[in-house]
Amino acid sequence: MSFFTALYNSLYNFKWLRNQRSNTSWAWGYFFLLIILVSGLSTITLGFKYFDTAPVIKKVVYNELPEFQAEIKNGQLQVSGLIQPYIKNYEKIAIVVNTVSTSTVDIKNYIKADDQSILLVTKDAFTAYDAQNKSTKTQIMKDIGDYKTDRTEILKKADIFFSTKMILIATVISFVVLFLFATISNLFNVLFFSFLFYTIAKQQKLSWKFKEVFTVGLFTVTFPLILSQMAPTLYLNWVFVLVYACLMYFVVLKQEKVV
Repeated sequence: MSFFTALYNSLYNFKWLRNQRSNTSWAWGYFFLLIILVSGLSTITLGFKYFDTAPVIKKVVYNELPEFQAEIKNGQLQVSGLIQPYIKNYEKIAIVVNTVSTSTVDIKNYIKADDQSILLVTKDAFTAYDAQNKSTKTQIMKDIGDYKTDRTEILKKADIFFSTKMILIATVISFVVLFLFATISNLFNVLFFSFLFYTIAKQQKLSWKFKEVFTVGLFTVTFPLILSQMAPTLYLNWVFVLVYACLMYFVVLKQEKVV
């Protein structure tokens, strides 16, 4: 049986799905091929975004990064060649560098809008304010250790970070992460719904074994998985649950009565 034949029938063919109840080995093979396909398509989309976005970010770094020299020594940051306080505002974030103030610098003084996050650099710490959850995190300079950098070094790192090689590595890592997440989350869903419908089937005295319900579930996951890729993120879980539950009902419970 070819993968695409199984893919086609898994979308709608209840009779075919029920007939796969003993086809456990192919069900596992089909499930992993399906996850690879979905993860691969998502990764291709991400890869194009990476290649489109990377040159833009690199250009911004080159154009807007000022001349500076920074050194962390004995837990204190010193920045030279930069007029301070240095404030750079973007659409959703503001970067503030103030290592010359002799008093405590309050990050809240730089918040100009409710949806604006702040990255504050002082002589003692890095402080980040997240506008979404209204939280603040701090990294003490003493925890970083002695370090020295300047504009030239940052630009060299930007060349490496936004190179084609690094983008390809990021794309591969994205595929692995997506594959693992999709595999684990969907196996959990199949296991949960298989147990649920097996329990109902037993109560109704239908001739289903748990292994058979689980095997059918590995095929039935096709349509809700594909549909969830097109749904808005907010509704993704609900779309999956509703569609998958309906399909499992017609395959395991409803059609069994007709037979």
